[in-house]
Amino acid sequence: MKTKLLFIIAIFTTLLLTSCEDVVQLEGPKSDSFLIVEGTITNQKGQQVIALSQSQDYFNNATVKGITNATVKVTDNEGKVYEFKDVKNVGKYVWTPKSTTEIMGAIGKTYTLEVTSNGETFRAVSEMKRVPKIDSIAYQADTRENETDPKKPKVGFEAQFYGRDFTGIGDCYRIKSFKNNKEVELRRGGVQLAYDAAIQKSRTADGLVFIIPVRRSISPDLFVEKDTITVELTSITEGHYDFWTQATQEVNNAGLFSRPSANIPTNVININLSSSKKASGWFGTSALSTFTTIVDAKKARTGLK
Repeated sequence: MKTKLLFIIAIFTTLLLTSCEDVVQLEGPKSDSFLIVEGTITNQKGQQVIALSQSQDYFNNATVKGITNATVKVTDNEGKVYEFKDVKNVGKYVWTPKSTTEIMGAIGKTYTLEVTSNGETFRAVSEMKRVPKIDSIAYQADTRENETDPKKPKVGFEAQFYGRDFTGIGDCYRIKSFKNNKEVELRRGGVQLAYDAAIQKSRTADGLVFIIPVRRSISPDLFVEKDTITVELTSITEGHYDFWTQATQEVNNAGLFSRPSANIPTNVININLSSSKKASGWFGTSALSTFTTIVDAKKARTGLK
């Protein structure tokens, strides 16, 4: 009798489960439309670009469209105005220097972005901070037997860069590395940041050589013989550091122990504070320091820490 009862329960359970195959389309909540600003002014030669787009609902997978017909300008603290034009009508506004020697960004200057679109005006302010010199790039032989991507080497060289943070608490940086002129993607996405010589905010890393995790961040994957390694160290404001930190946390905020989502900060503000039209994204300013080397097995180091 017990065996027969278990058999009936098993059949009933199977029928119940197989009958629950209807696809249910969940309607996601509608969100307000935001102006999205993406742009960083640098102290490098060449064009400067500020991209404008419109936010869309979370489950909307359509290609994000740029905002056209906006007026975009940047003014420095000495009153010089730089006009940005959307020449290709795709929402990417470009400032082009009048000569090969004209450079827009300068360390110590403050820049104010002003965007006018659909009758609303938004502003953002950012100071271009100092950036230290990269002294060198070193590398040593290494193996990564657990590498599962066939496109990535299991045997090669792990690299790290060397530089020293300025004295004075609160210098913030973003670090990028390039392999044969192609940007190296970090594991789990996100960006590599440093607060003074460390990763997180601390009053104990001021004025030091960048700590090991920061130095090694340029090598999430191994390099091989004759690879060109370029490291780019850029200064950012503390507000920009907070923006990237929060954005990275939200991108990786998943799983059983995920925390409630939080709004990512922005420095783009509608000058009409009573308006319901808001903005997101970040207008930044960065000075750059770069260093390039080519991997030569004969020059590999040993015992790097």
